[in-house]
Amino acid sequence: MTTFSTDWHALIDAKLEQFLTTGTLFLDDVFNDDDLAALQAESGFIEYKEAHLTHGERDTSIRGDSIRWIDESCPVGMAYLSAIDELGRYFNQTLFAGIRSSEAHYACYPAGFGYKWHTDNPAGRDERVISAVFYLNDDWTDADGGQITVVDKLGETVQLTPKLNRLVIFDSNLRHQVEITQRRRFSIATWLRRDDGVL
Repeated sequence: MTTFSTDWHALIDAKLEQFLTTGTLFLDDVFNDDDLAALQAESGFIEYKEAHLTHGERDTSIRGDSIRWIDESCPVGMAYLSAIDELGRYFNQTLFAGIRSSEAHYACYPAGFGYKWHTDNPAGRDERVISAVFYLNDDWTDADGGQITVVDKLGETVQLTPKLNRLVIFDSNLRHQVEITQRRRFSIATWLRRDDGVL
């Protein structure tokens, strides 16, 4: 049975000042083993579709992942989103972030592909407040590639390995990219938004 009960205060409170300063943070060992295994299983049998850029085109020289948006047909993913809603409430309580909803999709990058530099808010829009990526691959090493690289608020480049059960969190307006992966890479791309229903 999946629970996705996570104490966000315990995971983040000591790092909150860092997040305010840099716009980035990462959390390891976020969910318990049963919840993690359920997400891995669901990510492995759902049907993925080729991802497109914000203007609707498919360009694998820029973005090479396939995705599946999480909805009611992904019950484990919906349980994950419930935990993300709690994360949104945490940021509303601590940072008055104005987050009102969340969304996420499973992502699968084949070997040899990544996602070049971009921000998660298209030009002229700012609905996405905080972006997050949760990683689902066992036994990932630096040699496997697929790292996320983010330019933080201080202009520093932060690069993180897509380690199992790691959640990378960053300001949605920061530029970032997914480095070329050397093996198939599964993750959940997640956004906390300031539009739609109130959390």
